[in-house]
Amino acid sequence: MVGKVRFYREDIYKEGMKNAMKKKIMMILLAAVMTVSAGACGKDQKEKPESGSSADTQTDDKSGKDADTKTDGGEGAAKADQVSYETDQCVTLGDYSALEISLPNEYKVTKAQIDDYALSMAQYNAKPVYKDTNKKTVEDGDTVNIDYEGKKDGVAFPNGTDKGYNLTIGSHNFIEGFEEGLIGKKVGETVDLDLTFPENYPSEDIAGAAVVFTVKINKIVKEDPDAKFELNDEFVQENYNYKTVDEFKEKVKEYLKESNKSSKEVDTRQAVINKLQEICEVKMPDELLEARTADYIVQFTNNNCGDDTTLKDYLSANYNGMTEEEFKSNITTEMQTNLKTELILEAIAKKEGIQLEEEAFQDYVQQQMEVYAHETAEDFYKANGVDAKSGEAYERKVFVCNLALDQVVDQAKVTYGASEQSE
Repeated sequence: MVGKVRFYREDIYKEGMKNAMKKKIMMILLAAVMTVSAGACGKDQKEKPESGSSADTQTDDKSGKDADTKTDGGEGAAKADQVSYETDQCVTLGDYSALEISLPNEYKVTKAQIDDYALSMAQYNAKPVYKDTNKKTVEDGDTVNIDYEGKKDGVAFPNGTDKGYNLTIGSHNFIEGFEEGLIGKKVGETVDLDLTFPENYPSEDIAGAAVVFTVKINKIVKEDPDAKFELNDEFVQENYNYKTVDEFKEKVKEYLKESNKSSKEVDTRQAVINKLQEICEVKMPDELLEARTADYIVQFTNNNCGDDTTLKDYLSANYNGMTEEEFKSNITTEMQTNLKTELILEAIAKKEGIQLEEEAFQDYVQQQMEVYAHETAEDFYKANGVDAKSGEAYERKVFVCNLALDQVVDQAKVTYGASEQSE
């Protein structure tokens, strides 16, 4: 339920979001942040941070503030802001240089993949094939082939006329009264339907207007389950604006290559994270875990529960009757995994002297605003924290953790197309 921590390259993610499938990869939905001072795990937060603590990895002089310094908090502030910890005492790093990683996928695009994807994509967008029936009277649930013309004040209005249209009665694809008005009518019959468009209809010219639809019932048809789909030039011209099937498949090939590139980057980074979790030991600060869990629940409630909806009601309606206790348990489990990754990468960033560069961070924020359609940086920060202040601090932390992960990935020895036996 808690999204996986966003430890991947943003440029790769942005490419993936822009392709036809807009492939979804690891995304963060953590309410809490760790703008904390450096101290021992669970140490009294009043102690001053020591030089070289995790606070030193978060920013440079250009940022004008230390993203890992404890805030004063106050009403509504993130609980995790008030927790202090020292990564040296929370994390014991394994040897993360030159990690050996094996992935089974070669991330190559084959002709068979191109043909299969092109066919499945076309079939998904293909119109059903119908065959005639001997039925003569229209009933609810029938599919009728009709010609129709809609007029307002005796004049045909735009997009109100069609011929040979297959309409399933009861689909509610047309305005109220249209489909109902055909029930009981005979094949070959022409009927006039006096109807009124809804007041909120998108087209202002006919919204709320009284109109007359003249409808001829050509035949009653049914979908042909034995009809074979053929991917041909005519189909791609009509549906995809390409001239030939070969041109369409070339575009599919380009998409699959970009998709594989994105998947390769994401899978590699996740495999490195998994290996880091294997070789590094983390002593989880209980106070931090509890605070982050509590903050996430606050954010989840704020985002999903209105004035008239409680968390209990929301969970019951949307999560198959899940109780608040079950919800908290699930969040705690997933938060623990996220925190383990964060703490490891924080420790690596500290050891390697990795710091945030403000210009690069602002570029990252702009990318995030574009990907997730946030109008302002404040909106983006609010979406990832209890408030904008905590969200910004957490995003700075995530950014530095990504820099640490970049370094480990670059140093890793990765084998692609490895069989399970070779692993």
